[in-house]
Amino acid sequence: MDVKTVDETSFSYRKVLFYFLVTVGICAVVVAPVFVSQPYGRLLNTVMLLALFGLVTRTVVSSVLTFARVDRPELPDDADLPDVSVVIPAYNEAPVLRDTIEACRNLEYPKEKLEVILCYEAASVDGTCELAERLAAEDDITRAIERDEPGGGKAKATNYALQYVTGDVIASIDADHEFEPRAVRRAVAWFLDDEDTWCVKGRCYGRNPTDSVIALHATVERHIAEKGEIAARELYDGYTFFGGGQAFFRAELFEEIGLFDEQIMVEDIDMSSKIHEAGKDLHVDPTVITYEENPATLDAWWSQRKRWARGWMQVTNRYLSRVPSTSTLSPRQRLDGIYTMMYAVVPALLVLAFPMGILSALTSISAPTYVPLSDSTLWTLPFLAPGAVFGLIALQDYRDGLSHNPAEYLAALTLGPYLIFQTAVYVTAFIQEYLLRKPSVYVTTSRSDG
Repeated sequence: MDVKTVDETSFSYRKVLFYFLVTVGICAVVVAPVFVSQPYGRLLNTVMLLALFGLVTRTVVSSVLTFARVDRPELPDDADLPDVSVVIPAYNEAPVLRDTIEACRNLEYPKEKLEVILCYEAASVDGTCELAERLAAEDDITRAIERDEPGGGKAKATNYALQYVTGDVIASIDADHEFEPRAVRRAVAWFLDDEDTWCVKGRCYGRNPTDSVIALHATVERHIAEKGEIAARELYDGYTFFGGGQAFFRAELFEEIGLFDEQIMVEDIDMSSKIHEAGKDLHVDPTVITYEENPATLDAWWSQRKRWARGWMQVTNRYLSRVPSTSTLSPRQRLDGIYTMMYAVVPALLVLAFPMGILSALTSISAPTYVPLSDSTLWTLPFLAPGAVFGLIALQDYRDGLSHNPAEYLAALTLGPYLIFQTAVYVTAFIQEYLLRKPSVYVTTSRSDG
């Protein structure tokens, strides 16, 4: 898979116009029959509004469920702790790398049972290579490994680093993540408690909301996803998965089911699906925290979110048809898995809701007839829900001793327009993946100055 930095990707108004015209064309093809068939219009509007309402309702219910505390194992004593290898792939990560390594040094974990494999890309041009070697020379737990091979992406770099690990448990984190001091000990407790646990996913907690308006809204969005949606799956025994920048694995996992897929853009979601198919457990524990940096520029945010969106579509292509017949999943997990796979496609299809909303406002031709709620109610609730969900999450965090920047509460009130704008990311990804079938390019996330 080719790798590019954000600076190497080109923005042009011609591209914007092209994707806009393709989107208009798709909408026209789907919506045009409304003018000749009133039942079709009513059905389409009902489906679109219920899809949007369903996504919002799911998130609200999940955020309420997460008020319950996860039934997690007790923290083990030092003598019972296994050896842990922390794998950190790094490509142009100089602004954040020192803080990441410093957080590893501050872990409440026996140093003789901890190693950090810092795998840096020789192609880095921002001083990452030199910094990685200096950091490794400063302590006894960090080892700098150079990868000087063609092609790349996080999966390829992580797979390369795995050949150097010696631990019984492997922690994989992005180079911009900083461990909370007890994070590794909390994660390891799951493996000691249940031999069927193959993976533990914690919570990625945004630490740079004041860097920009983009970073602020991305931080709030991530809180909703990490605490209000993903964590809830652990509570109702749903289709758990690990995404974001951190996860923990039994070392034998990679011997049993193989390494990360280097051709898919969200190798973490792909690996989650393979773990479920293998009949092993993947637990989500929001008290296992790493502090992450969210994109601070529009270019960086767009590239990251589009990579995620296309990756989810690739996972959907691969696993959606397999989830219903996966015998290792419970009926509840199968249903939740189908919903999860549809994450990739539904947001892109919701772009059709905009012309349907306009038609509903201007005419009666597309008013839904199968929904007891009024059209205006269905359109209003999704705009109010994000602020309410973040309020619930912030209340839980306050209870658990975590804090939020005051600006995040204001951003929660304007998250609706932000999420509407993000629909353009999904539409672009949909066009590239299904219509243009463009090759995958891994665009790395640019960092702030730390």
